Amino acid sequence: MTGRGLSGRTRVGARVSARTERLRLERIASSLTPRDVQILLYLFEHKVLTTDQIFRLCFTSRPRTQDRLLKLVDLELIRRTRPRKRPGSLPFHYILDSAGAIVVAEYLGIELRELGFRSDRRLGLIDSPRLCHLRDVNTFFSVLVWACRNSDGLYRVKVWLSEEGCRKRWSDHITPDGMAALEGPEGVIELLVEVDRGTENHSRLEQKIRRYRIIAGADGAPKILLFCFNSSQREARAREALDGSRFVLATTSLDRHAADPLGAVWRPLRADYRVRLMDLGRGG
Repeated sequence: MTGRGLSGRTRVGARVSARTERLRLERIASSLTPRDVQILLYLFEHKVLTTDQIFRLCFTSRPRTQDRLLKLVDLELIRRTRPRKRPGSLPFHYILDSAGAIVVAEYLGIELRELGFRSDRRLGLIDSPRLCHLRDVNTFFSVLVWACRNSDGLYRVKVWLSEEGCRKRWSDHITPDGMAALEGPEGVIELLVEVDRGTENHSRLEQKIRRYRIIAGADGAPKILLFCFNSSQREARAREALDGSRFVLATTSLDRHAADPLGAVWRPLRADYRVRLMDLGRGG
């Protein structure tokens, strides 16, 4: 048997294998619901989501959430894993798999390479020191989406950008943890969000504010900047480091936000009272 013959069969086999895989993905894609595709888009944009976060974003039933996620895992569109923790356990976390990235690229009408997707980097997040912060950020936004979904149609989150999405939008000038456009009877407000886990000193917070001054007042820049802290005590201590911004700036804690995302839980920088998110659109 010559090397040429072996090479020829290898190329033919590779083409057959690629065609078979393509047909498999086409069959899978044709069976997906719009909600399935939305889950894949969320996982592409926001990297890692837990069962509860996906439930808040897309479902009304937890058992239905679990059943459908397992189906997407079986189809090899997403991966399910549980981060290591001693003692105790953490919830299941989901990331986009390579086949899911192909579906996302097809939906967006772009080539797969344009996504910049790497499954090894996504999997590496699961046991990364960054995971806790990312989980808190995604909990913040998923709680807000859930509140809007249960507002009898009064409110909705029109846009939710990740940190990476914000970096692309503002060319690395600022890197908030996320941005949202919230629509309600009062109109539409755009929010930049920083979720603080208590690991940054005052100097670091002051540096962040200086960076935000770069885009403050620029065309298309949100007018509202939110800091959500890991505790009320941290919120009270950190507020003095946040002065000097040209944004409407307000603070809260993760527990306050989780309890009432659309309620009066936000304290404007120079106020001793709390207001709703939509009130901040009127200058607090």
